[in-house]
Amino acid sequence: MEAQAINHLALLPAYIAAATAVLVLVLDLLWSNRRALSALAALGVAATGAAAIWLGAAAEGLDGLVSFPVAGHFTFVLDRPAIAAVVVFAALTLLTVALSARFLATAPLGSEGERPFDPAAESKPVGEYLFLLMASFTGAVVLASSRDLITIIIAVETVTLPLYILVSLRGDRASTEAGVTYLIASVTTGATALMGAAILYAAAGTVHLSALDLSEAHPALVAAGVALLIGGLAFKIAAAPLHAWAPLVYDRAPLPVVTYLASASKLAGAVAIIWITYFGLASAPLTVGTILVALSLTSILVGNLGALSQRRTVRLFAWSSVAHAGYLLAPLAALVTLTGRADPALAAAAAFAYAVFFVLMEATALTVLTAIRGDNDGGFIRDLSGLWHQRPGSAALLAVAVAGLAGLPPGMAGLFAKVAILQWLAGASVGLAIAVIVGTAIGLVYYLRLLRTILIGAPSNYQAHGPTLAVAVVAGIMLLAIGFLPELVLSWAQFG
Repeated sequence: MEAQAINHLALLPAYIAAATAVLVLVLDLLWSNRRALSALAALGVAATGAAAIWLGAAAEGLDGLVSFPVAGHFTFVLDRPAIAAVVVFAALTLLTVALSARFLATAPLGSEGERPFDPAAESKPVGEYLFLLMASFTGAVVLASSRDLITIIIAVETVTLPLYILVSLRGDRASTEAGVTYLIASVTTGATALMGAAILYAAAGTVHLSALDLSEAHPALVAAGVALLIGGLAFKIAAAPLHAWAPLVYDRAPLPVVTYLASASKLAGAVAIIWITYFGLASAPLTVGTILVALSLTSILVGNLGALSQRRTVRLFAWSSVAHAGYLLAPLAALVTLTGRADPALAAAAAFAYAVFFVLMEATALTVLTAIRGDNDGGFIRDLSGLWHQRPGSAALLAVAVAGLAGLPPGMAGLFAKVAILQWLAGASVGLAIAVIVGTAIGLVYYLRLLRTILIGAPSNYQAHGPTLAVAVVAGIMLLAIGFLPELVLSWAQFG
């Protein structure tokens, strides 16, 4: 048997992320200093993103595919989409680390309420929190370059597993219930995805995406495997009907954790589905497309209708994210059409670009909300009434993010995200394009209602938290940058 060479250079980003997680845990045992641990975590995350960019630049001058076969049929590949995913994961994790500073200083494990802010406090689970966050980040980095079913599923579960604990970290009964709910639902759907992968292995005789040929397999076996695999992964992006956990968990978890869950974790689920669909299931486009059409249309309908009746801010974002999951899946669902099957690379690029734009907008909105409301409770929409009169800077940042989610200027990132998928769907599936347009129109109702509350409601009293607000400003600048320079995302969301 021929030995398979491992290109360790290609694994450098994953090595840095994993080493950071271990170092944070060890340093916490030797010297439990909150600021030092946070600085180490931030440095490790930044180094991971920088390493990915450097590898791309060193190999291809940032111009074409950068592939590093690690074992057999490209188990691990660092190409342009993978590098882009690693960089976005790093940005979102870095944002979460910075956003968590106040939470770690105010809400110790097991607390029933938020203690007064204490910058010198050290009796918090800082090491454990950052270790779990870095472990999840490591899974995301590995996922970005994974090219076989088993590695993808393990990486997705590595992203998810630490979140069971982080969701419950607020310490009260509500967050504990949210953690248990997330645990049960996630384990169930994870097992479902694994069962789907096993069925596809039985049908094709391999788990490598580049060698997954299902054209000769029994159609019923293929349909069952694809449905279980895609259905299990759809949970990660809160696509209907696997969405019920999101409003509960988002509303009860600490806001810094919600920010990571709604952005980095959701991007991980999107990456898994896009990678598997494009790289592995090209031989069964009708089966895949049919399943994705059902998920996309159901998510657009359920997400928008659910968001219309929401009165709590975080629940509104949770329900609307279900609709956005539907928009994200729509380009991939176009595989049911002849045009969609003719150029799946454009479908994958549109879906990936939309996922990146969406998670950056969602992260910005939740970061600003954390700066306004504190770490533990997103509150009601009415609590944001007249924010513009009291905190115009915070209101402007939040308004840009919300406008982007609605697909309106000045949230140019959201506008370009919608254009990216509609441009593809217009030529591939007019029906799906109409569904996206109708869903977006419904979304305007609740997004404009939120904007009206923020901008022209009766003024209330707000106490913005300085350090957290600074993080929100950075997130807002990042969002504006990709809004006015969308090619930063679009040029990297290219599949060859």
